[in-house]
Amino acid sequence: MRDAVENAAPTGRVLKVRRRDGGDVTGRLYRRRRDGGDIPLRPRTTGASGASRDLVAEFLTARPFYISHRLGGTEYPEFTQAGLDASLRAGFKALEVSLRRCGSGEYVMIHDWTTERTVPGTKHPIWSTPWDTLKTLRQGSGPLMRFTDLLEQLPDDVILAVDHKVTSSKQDANSSDLQAELDLYDLLDDAFNGHPERRVLWKHFVNAGSVARAKARGYRTMCMLYPNELATADLTRWDVLGLEWNAPAAAWQQLTATGKPTIAHIITNASQAQTALGKGAHGLMASWPTTVHPCPNDEATTARKRVGGGVSLFIRGGSCRRSRRATPGR
Repeated sequence: MRDAVENAAPTGRVLKVRRRDGGDVTGRLYRRRRDGGDIPLRPRTTGASGASRDLVAEFLTARPFYISHRLGGTEYPEFTQAGLDASLRAGFKALEVSLRRCGSGEYVMIHDWTTERTVPGTKHPIWSTPWDTLKTLRQGSGPLMRFTDLLEQLPDDVILAVDHKVTSSKQDANSSDLQAELDLYDLLDDAFNGHPERRVLWKHFVNAGSVARAKARGYRTMCMLYPNELATADLTRWDVLGLEWNAPAAAWQQLTATGKPTIAHIITNASQAQTALGKGAHGLMASWPTTVHPCPNDEATTARKRVGGGVSLFIRGGSCRRSRRATPGR
């Protein structure tokens, strides 16, 4: 095996292992974890995914910018392949993901701490349930997904807004949750060639203690706020400020006065999007990808509505050139 590793030639997201007696083997390397949930390791590359472009910074300059919430989680069951496909087809360049580590160590894309809401008739606690059990469950349009399932097919021009659920909303976390956060940092570092801060926004809520830890690693942070939190919130702490689309105009004025990028949540239709943009939102956290999305489809299938500031909001579905997926061997 030593000889195989020494002669492994990186080819995108897989390795070709050279065998002395012929018959090269294509496979993957994993970092073994004592408590299960091995983490796939990816070879360093010099392509677009690992180059010097800061895609997060570029993304935040767009007006408006769009993030697909829970992979289109209102139109589709949350965090499924169908929602991912629809989001990429609609031209989204940012995907919001909620992550929890399951009982066997894998990071699962799921918002709640159990499966009760998303898989009716079940109530599996994520933290104590192994992936071998979770992978058998079915939501309306498909099975649950691991974070690595997304990373393996993430296009090189798409960023992530990562919400690590067990540390994103509370000041203090227990040792297990902190270790899960540290291991997630390692996974992201491996996935994005040592510069995950160029591909990942760290999403959290007002009381999160994870902000300082994320910033120390170079991540930009995005805080999702609610009007009743603004009176005591220190808006200087965060890089991107989020607020409900229907929050009072005075609340939106507090955010826009900072000069920082702002994002409205959660958008499910064009009327909500227009309202948010009219109040000063720079971005939209949208969860109905065939209705509110960034893709300028062809004129025959797309209705355009003009909103404040001359911004074009594209609504309804249609053909759109998709981001090129990262595939094995590239």
